[in-house]
Amino acid sequence: CWVCLVVLVAEDGQLLVGRAAKDRLLVEPSSGQAYLKRDMGTDVKYKVGKLSLSPVECSSVVLRELKRVAEMHLGETVNEAVISVPAYFHDEQRQATIEAAKLAGLGVARIVNEPTAAALAYGYANPESEQLLLVFDLGGGTFDVTLLEIFDGVIEVKASSGESHLGGEDYTDHFLKTICEEYKLQGSDLESGRWRQVAEIAKRRLAYQAETVLEIGDQKIEVSRSMFDKATSELTSRLRPVINRCLRDGGVKSDELDDVLLVGGASRMKVVLDYLRNDMGRFPNQKLDPDQVVGMGAAVQAALCQEDNAVGDLVLTDVAPHTLGVEISKEIMPNRVEEGYFSPIIDRNTTIPTSRSGIYSTMRPEQDEIHLNIFQGEARRTKDNRKIGEIRVKGLKTRARQQQGGEIEVRFSYDMNGILEIDVKVLSTGKEYSTVIEQRPGVLTPGEVKAALKKLAPLKIKPRDLLPNRARIERANRLFTELIGPARDRLDFALSQFEGALDSQLDEDIKMAGAILDGILNEYYTLEGETQPDLSEE
Repeated sequence: CWVCLVVLVAEDGQLLVGRAAKDRLLVEPSSGQAYLKRDMGTDVKYKVGKLSLSPVECSSVVLRELKRVAEMHLGETVNEAVISVPAYFHDEQRQATIEAAKLAGLGVARIVNEPTAAALAYGYANPESEQLLLVFDLGGGTFDVTLLEIFDGVIEVKASSGESHLGGEDYTDHFLKTICEEYKLQGSDLESGRWRQVAEIAKRRLAYQAETVLEIGDQKIEVSRSMFDKATSELTSRLRPVINRCLRDGGVKSDELDDVLLVGGASRMKVVLDYLRNDMGRFPNQKLDPDQVVGMGAAVQAALCQEDNAVGDLVLTDVAPHTLGVEISKEIMPNRVEEGYFSPIIDRNTTIPTSRSGIYSTMRPEQDEIHLNIFQGEARRTKDNRKIGEIRVKGLKTRARQQQGGEIEVRFSYDMNGILEIDVKVLSTGKEYSTVIEQRPGVLTPGEVKAALKKLAPLKIKPRDLLPNRARIERANRLFTELIGPARDRLDFALSQFEGALDSQLDEDIKMAGAILDGILNEYYTLEGETQPDLSEE
């Protein structure tokens, strides 16, 4: 859990971390760096005293200090850790986090999303509860929302959404900007960060009182909660789209939620509490300390990794945080082909582990090879997404002067460890190609990767090939031959809907269409005597 992420070089050259570094940063801003999390996974360099450090290096210093403190309290060496990150961290950011842990001398047992960790803490504290829960996580620099269902000790993540550049520090910056403009502040106190510090203190006070005073030396400035709310209204308005996207992806309306769990120190702000109460019609749950709940959940996750008896009844499922797909070309108009379009295969917020496939073809009959680029993201064009891998497929031209392009089936299989297995089959020849992309390489040993791939294998069976679904189709085809008129049309429509759902590979669609088809089939099986009525109550 990332707490007080500040790294600083003291006058004697020693690296300071946490509160000591934060206090000194006010006096000498150029000596250190705060709020590193946003820059994880980037090439940014910080000037820390005379040193030039990357976000990974600075984060490793923080983790090394946390390791030291933990060892002091436990009285033994700590070699592994569960590390929490924002749910919307992309894979470069997650990998950078793992690299920071390695530099600190820590192995990473699991990377857990912060809202998921909070839900683990909630589920552990309320083992008998059955609730649909929204975790609202507003920290210092990032904002995440996760929708979860808790039942019978199972914590099922249904959807996540977030914004990596929205947090409590932005509220402080906007508030200070308004104060500077209104009172025309300038000078060394502003440059040193002292006014920002008193603005931060005022922000916290205004969470529980209507007015307060900013004071440095003989300067006193009165500020109010209404002034703060107005100064930060643009930030608060950015909360709604993130929440709505999460609820929409999870297929849930806000009035269907049983509870809203607050996470992160910035969630204590009165403006946030008022927004949630007014927009979602309820006062959020603060029974678990927003500052500590993620750390508590990370501890529960560590116990799960160790298969500790204390958490033996808890089961956690998760979702894919980003959409995974391939790059394709499109024929925009006759004789004009444009490259760089994104074709999703596994949508964001799909429950994992999962396996999905798509059919693709070459655009020219004479094309014998495809260079398949793998991307992660949500944008329509691949230039706005992240490339995570590639695979070359050959042998699509099987005969001279063939009239149509070759076809391939591309299957993605993805699990909770971030392992993406890609299988490509040339449909005309059956030749197969495969590759494995570890989105967090180095976390698992080769043996663990092999075991994870073995677990994914059963998921690769197409829904159409599963025995219950094949049986439904065969029964429906047999009944189709016996019906006429509207009855046959009704069965044909239901069967077509079911087959379409099978092709979509979406579990909810298959379940719904299958239930409708079963209802029609059962009507006729009862008439034919194949299904007998229940006579136990007569």
